[in-house]
Amino acid sequence: MRTLQRFDLYRKVPRDLTEPTVSGAAVSCCTVILGLYLFVSEFLVFVNRRWDSEMFIDESKTEEKLQINLDVTLPAMPCELLSFDAQDVMGSHEVDAHGNLWKERLTSKGDLIQREEIKNSHYGASSSLTRHFSFNYDNQDVERIRQMIHSGEGCRVVGFVRVNKVPGNVHLSTYSHSYLFGSLYQETRNMNISHKINHLSFGLDADISYIKTKVQGTGIVSPLDGVSQIVIEKKTGAFVDTAIFEYYTKVVPTTYIPLDRPALHVYQFTANTNKIMNQQMPSLYFRYDFSPVTVQYKETRESFSHFLVQICAVIGGIFTVAGIVDSVLHKSIVHLAKKAQVGKLV
Repeated sequence: MRTLQRFDLYRKVPRDLTEPTVSGAAVSCCTVILGLYLFVSEFLVFVNRRWDSEMFIDESKTEEKLQINLDVTLPAMPCELLSFDAQDVMGSHEVDAHGNLWKERLTSKGDLIQREEIKNSHYGASSSLTRHFSFNYDNQDVERIRQMIHSGEGCRVVGFVRVNKVPGNVHLSTYSHSYLFGSLYQETRNMNISHKINHLSFGLDADISYIKTKVQGTGIVSPLDGVSQIVIEKKTGAFVDTAIFEYYTKVVPTTYIPLDRPALHVYQFTANTNKIMNQQMPSLYFRYDFSPVTVQYKETRESFSHFLVQICAVIGGIFTVAGIVDSVLHKSIVHLAKKAQVGKLV
């Protein structure tokens, strides 16, 4: 047993050989307070999660489809005059494109009149349409559209559409119904393309909602939300000035890898706006292009072993430094007390 005791690195001093001091008590209180503060700080770092980001070249396949989520209100443009079209650099052109898109007819006060899904256009059209083959509007339809315009009816387009994952555009325009403009000449000269973008994003809407609510501050997934453009009724002669509005977006594929759920694939984007004055065909374009770089956010947390090492370092460091401070402070006090006893303090 005595042989084993020789390996004791923490030999004990009898209690009657130690002496408590006021300076030691002060250092001990400071040590405990500082130790608790550092422990709590390390514990918060251990329980909190953080997002680490990295960038690399996007290697996704171009055959993939991209979902565009859209919610736009046009308070002074009847739905009957609008079509939603999609076009890309590969030559794909879909007139009245539809995925899960809805047109909502609105009164001049913004109340809902009717909601219907966007379906194929009224005329026979193909993906490579270059001319209109047939028209299904009669005089009653023309009169009904005239009443819509005079009553100040508006439109809201909401839903999503899936397009090829290549540069292109989606747009709300009046081109598909331009043949009506002869019959509605006076009314269409006063068409107003004022609009508000309630929401625009790329990717699955559920994933984007999760990112916006749970992972704030890590990306820009819907910077155009709430943007509005008003066509001021500055009249030239008897007609309202109108325009073509274009939004240019640069889309960055982004992957989020949480700890407790499968990876989320969304798209961040930046946007710029352009306005082209045009009296003929008021339109609203959303043009998109893709960045060759993808961003990956990975959720991480400190391991327990790292937390344990940090706590040991905190405890050891605090007690070592506190021991040095207490020793220096005690020796200084004893030295000053001896000088005071012999009258050499001054």
